[in-house]
Amino acid sequence: MGVLTRREERLLRLLRQRKHRETEGLFVAEGIRAVEDLLASELSIDFVAAASSAGDTPRGRSLIHALLDQNVTLREVSEVELRTLADTESPQGILAVGSVPEGGLDRIRVEREPAVVLVVDAVQDPGNLGTLARTAEALGAAGLVCLPGTVDAWNPKTVRAAMGATFRLPVVESGWNELAPWLRENGFQVLASGTGGEAVGEPAPARTALVVGNEGAGVGDETRARAHRVVGIPLRGRAESLNVAAAGAILMHQLLR
Repeated sequence: MGVLTRREERLLRLLRQRKHRETEGLFVAEGIRAVEDLLASELSIDFVAAASSAGDTPRGRSLIHALLDQNVTLREVSEVELRTLADTESPQGILAVGSVPEGGLDRIRVEREPAVVLVVDAVQDPGNLGTLARTAEALGAAGLVCLPGTVDAWNPKTVRAAMGATFRLPVVESGWNELAPWLRENGFQVLASGTGGEAVGEPAPARTALVVGNEGAGVGDETRARAHRVVGIPLRGRAESLNVAAAGAILMHQLLR
């Protein structure tokens, strides 16, 4: 293992900000599980920074050996240095810089029906976006589209909450001017989630673009104008609404079962 260069240290600090992640086309994954998932994915790894604590467990040692076997650039840092570079308080002794996948909506492939593309309209919390991505990938969604105003899918907190899902699921940024024609050409119905919306019903559409909205305001006016229907979840208790990640999970399950 070599020593972290000044360029690499500066890059790690810059990648805390979205504008630099977008400029560099890079993101940071922190922790043993995240680096394992990144290594197992098709995304490329620029370099990995590891402290001695990464090798304290058999799993950590196995990961280090796997990185070396695949000729990934590995840099040794102190525990103190790693904590100053990491976004989390407990990065488990390791973090990796990976490449954000290139391409747009053409990355989304519909290989079976029913099919769902999850569209996220101005969700602000990285934990919610990461959880939505994790659920979408687990349930078999074809892809995730982030509309303008949505938190960065490559924010370290989003990456952590996604538990590797964003390394496997096509994640694309797009606006309605580009997205609407693509959905129409590929035979998708647009269903917007909203309080008081009608039940999804059966049978579910063969191809659905499910739009979930901002934690407070819900989906935007343009989304409502583009939607074929507004759908919701009947609530029997006193709660007026559900967390966006919970609502998205229920609706995706209904559409994909």
